[in-house]
Amino acid sequence: MSPDEQAERQFLLRSAQKGNKAAFEKLITPHLSKLYNLAYHLVQHRDDAADAVQDTVIKAFRSIHGFREEADLGTWLSRILRNTILDEVKRAVRRHEEATEVLPERGEHITEPGMEKRELRDLMLGFINELSDKLREPVVLYDLEGFSYEEIAEILDINIGTVKSRLSRGRMALREKILAQPEKLSGYLPPQLAESLTREAN
Repeated sequence: MSPDEQAERQFLLRSAQKGNKAAFEKLITPHLSKLYNLAYHLVQHRDDAADAVQDTVIKAFRSIHGFREEADLGTWLSRILRNTILDEVKRAVRRHEEATEVLPERGEHITEPGMEKRELRDLMLGFINELSDKLREPVVLYDLEGFSYEEIAEILDINIGTVKSRLSRGRMALREKILAQPEKLSGYLPPQLAESLTREAN
């Protein structure tokens, strides 16, 4: 970040902390697309993801006065988003709602060229979504969203060692799921790799 960009960020942050909504919106706008993608990966439904981001923005504005200037805004917003989603899950459990098994619609912010790539991505997201929350979250944050170990530790409120452990276990569990159903990916993999996976699974 250049000195001019840093100065603008500080100005927007201080204005937002005084209640300036326009400054707040300008401050968080660069992070909205990534927030939406993260929400979509976690909840696997377009409308629910959009609602989670909207709730996150409202909560962030209400608590921006407590944001530390030296902290990373994207990480801070992601932590609020993750807690927002967890709160909604807890409310759903209390209401005895059943989770839907319908294949989720793709988020409008997720753009990838080629039907084959989209189909492969949906297959992989399906495998990832079968993981437990503790294993799925680090995989999504690190492998799909590109957060660092340190950022994930802050978002999930766990130590870095736990992040690495859960990520390793999540990848191993994901590999086992793929090996157990190699036929689902066989059309997208090089023939030799597809044959190898099928042979190893058997």
